[in-house]
Amino acid sequence: MIQGTTPSPSPRTERHRSDAFLDTSSTASVVTVGPRALATALVRAWRDAGTSVLFGVPGGGANLDVVGAAAEDGIRFVLTHDETAAGIMASTHGLLTGTVGAAVVTRGPGATAAATGLAQATLDRSPLLLVSDTVPERSAARVAHQRIDEQAMTRPIAKWSGTLGTENPAQVAAAAVGLARRGPAGGVHLSMDPTAPGSSPPPSSADAALDEGATDRASAMMTRAKRPVVLVGLAATDHPGLADALLATGLPVLCTYQAKGAVPDARSAGLFTGGVLERPLLDRADIVLAVGVDPVELIPARWPYEAPVVMLHPEPVDGSWFGDPEIVVGPLATTLPTVLGDAFHRWESGTAEDARREALDTLETGGGEFGPHDVVREVARAVGSSTTLTVDAGAHMLVAMPFWEATAPRRVLISNGLATMGFSLPAAVGAALARPGSPVVCFVGDGGLGMTLAELETVVRLDLDVTVVVFNDAALSLIEIKQTDGQGDANAVRYGTTDFAAIASGMGMRATIAEHRQALRHELDQARTGPRLIDVRISPATYAHVLTATRG
Repeated sequence: MIQGTTPSPSPRTERHRSDAFLDTSSTASVVTVGPRALATALVRAWRDAGTSVLFGVPGGGANLDVVGAAAEDGIRFVLTHDETAAGIMASTHGLLTGTVGAAVVTRGPGATAAATGLAQATLDRSPLLLVSDTVPERSAARVAHQRIDEQAMTRPIAKWSGTLGTENPAQVAAAAVGLARRGPAGGVHLSMDPTAPGSSPPPSSADAALDEGATDRASAMMTRAKRPVVLVGLAATDHPGLADALLATGLPVLCTYQAKGAVPDARSAGLFTGGVLERPLLDRADIVLAVGVDPVELIPARWPYEAPVVMLHPEPVDGSWFGDPEIVVGPLATTLPTVLGDAFHRWESGTAEDARREALDTLETGGGEFGPHDVVREVARAVGSSTTLTVDAGAHMLVAMPFWEATAPRRVLISNGLATMGFSLPAAVGAALARPGSPVVCFVGDGGLGMTLAELETVVRLDLDVTVVVFNDAALSLIEIKQTDGQGDANAVRYGTTDFAAIASGMGMRATIAEHRQALRHELDQARTGPRLIDVRISPATYAHVLTATRG
């Protein structure tokens, strides 16, 4: 993206490095906090939250003060090529480190380009504080260049959006950081304006009071049940002892995409997406216990089951996706053991394992051309359990998510709430920086990589141990499957052939093309670390079957 320019600072505005100055550019004298003071307040709030990396694309002016203040305080700055990528890198880094993602962009095109990254953090429940500078309030009446209402733009896609100004900047910055990480985590936006009072600190919220009546009703429902099925969602991912507690009951457990690995895949009953693949198991249930399931995780399908639903969630949650569930709000450390009680069931031994195996068998397509099943299996065979996998939106995710075995939570990362293409490569950068010494594999389609192609240079510049695997079939395959008569022809969903290996090589990355399984295996068997791209030329022929088996 070509950024707009910011006018060179005048001698007066060069005085920003003092904490405050008296602005006499108008007839009224206004005490103005310098941009450096606002930047320092921000950086200290990030530092106090444990943030160690700042991502972004600066455009001059106040956003460079943030970069400078971060460097002085020991926070590393990572220059990205795109503002959305910066936001995704930052929120992923914050999610995996238990801190808050930090991203900084310029006004105007910087703020607008960052919108998808902000929305991704909000809908995928990842902690992010995005900071932009803005046309100062005192000159907005006469300066139209790059002037947009940043709060009006970002409020619908953020937990909160406000201005960091002269009044209580340290308090506002700290409250913004706290809001970004408080459950459900998400994106928060601040505009920096040293000429305006700024916003009041975002409101804090008290912990929800435990409804003992709801807890008692849920416990009674579980006591009466003979065939409970447990669904685990993203809000339960960090609950200590979750897997042991659930597996001890012998109940079959399905995990959402974002909770994949919270119960090790090998001992779970598979994935829960709201589709049809999990239906054989849920059709047999006489109660469904949804633990930490956020409705944002689920596809927009109806809930077809007659079994009553109990939802346990650490924060108030909208349960309407499930119909009329019994909702128990409170810390899972309290509600889960209480509601589980001495859960008795009449499931046959091995029910969970059988359900998962049957689901995988349903997704199989037999032999044939080199396809996505071959790619996922070969890559999974070649990597260790410490590998983090990032998965982009697209048809390949319908194969990658069930067939890649996760042994721990947050070792597989996907944008599920926003479900945005262009997620996996920036997320891979954030994951590699959050988990130094552990390899990262990035699964991405040709469409998603086309959106984030320049970030291959970021991987090379930072010398990250990231292997990018491109499912290259020159098409938006998932959309092509859904395309019907009257919705355009092949030009609406197909690209020309792109040699991603050549492009990656031009950026200094080891890159190769794999057109069959043996070539992919040969490349993967090379003992290498560092940046690498494998341009996998696959047939999309199996995707239609997988989509039907998954979603109906």
